[in-house]
Amino acid sequence: MSRLPGDACRRDWIWDRAVETASLDEVRELAERSWESQRVHVAESGFYKDKLPGLATASLADLPSLPLTTKAELKAALDASPPFGANLCVPPAAVKRVYQTSGTTGSPSVIALTPADMDVWTQIGARSYFATGIHDHSSVLSTFGAGPFVAGHTHFAVMEVGARSVPVGPGDTERVLFSLRAGLADTLLATPSFAQYLANRFEREEGNEPDLLLTHVVTGGEPGGGIPRVRDHIEEVLRVTVTEVMGIGDLAPSLFGECPEQQGMHFCGTGHVWPELVDPEKQTPIEIEPGATGEMVYTHLTREAMPVVRFLSGDIVRIEGTECACGRTSFRMRCLGRRDDMLIVRGVNVYPSAVLDVVGEFRPRVTGRARLVRSGDEVSVEPPVPLEVEVAAGTEDPRLAAEIESAVRAKLTFRARVELVAEGAFGDAAYKTRLTRKA
Repeated sequence: MSRLPGDACRRDWIWDRAVETASLDEVRELAERSWESQRVHVAESGFYKDKLPGLATASLADLPSLPLTTKAELKAALDASPPFGANLCVPPAAVKRVYQTSGTTGSPSVIALTPADMDVWTQIGARSYFATGIHDHSSVLSTFGAGPFVAGHTHFAVMEVGARSVPVGPGDTERVLFSLRAGLADTLLATPSFAQYLANRFEREEGNEPDLLLTHVVTGGEPGGGIPRVRDHIEEVLRVTVTEVMGIGDLAPSLFGECPEQQGMHFCGTGHVWPELVDPEKQTPIEIEPGATGEMVYTHLTREAMPVVRFLSGDIVRIEGTECACGRTSFRMRCLGRRDDMLIVRGVNVYPSAVLDVVGEFRPRVTGRARLVRSGDEVSVEPPVPLEVEVAAGTEDPRLAAEIESAVRAKLTFRARVELVAEGAFGDAAYKTRLTRKA
């Protein structure tokens, strides 16, 4: 049951009502009109001239037959011709904002935007956050990282909605607590890890009824807000509604937003991004329909600087539906995890999000954070699979590891070897929690 004021899922349609309630035929017609000019624009990219020489004449229907674009290819194009790479489709003087990636696996990449690109990001973001229930009455405290990172564009989207913006950023838990206790915000933007951390802290230190004006938590940056036991714990302790957003830096920082019906995240990039679903192993097309599981692939329809065609995102999702009580007609999905987080155990795909749901049964003896351990880059692993589970401070229960192992075996059909680790061992809870670790 939504705790948001004014039945936020159905109240005033402010953003692109015609687009967000369009039929499949109308959505495709809009995309085809945009692609007519975009394909010529992208074909001028030095990168795509070499990779897709016939792109200028390819129709939208031809996209599934074109090769996929990988993150590694885009990074190589950047490194070969810095600072903006061979995929820049506008004069360098037209670039008016530059974001950077974290560079956790190497040197950072840059993401260049023209003023029109910034406007599109703001529009998609406004759609996404409005879908979650953030409206002009909301006061939004964001712990998402800004600085050089694309998450900083969230503030533009929130202000476009008309909401009050209260930026804090990651890593400053005490300032977040001060802001919430002072009544500066009724909505919190945070990673699921940080939202869990706050719930655990209030549960331990202040009982089960924190005296806050907070009514809404929007999670993003990692899977977790849609995991039933993670969501239920945050909602129960903080007395809030939890919804999710998701984006990807190469496309848009906000691309999906879950409405308060809480039935999955709506695709909010209609008219600007064309989505596809492919088999994560065979990379063959999969129909976007309820129950389908695959990896998301995206093509820009309106991007000026650094557009991508059939970009392989790495996000494994499950399609939840194509209709919703809120009236939106775009497909809804849950993110199961990243392709590089998925393990195959004796032919069975294992997603860390499913493991987190099982581990969550053992709260409050555990914090809710856990991660699988694998050797190097291997995807196929033999059981028992090492599983690190963070336990609450002061927990000394020799039976706990065996109980978690039994639950994983019963519900996910693979054997795990559980190691209990002290609270805080995974790093600062204000940041993303890696769901797998390489040994």
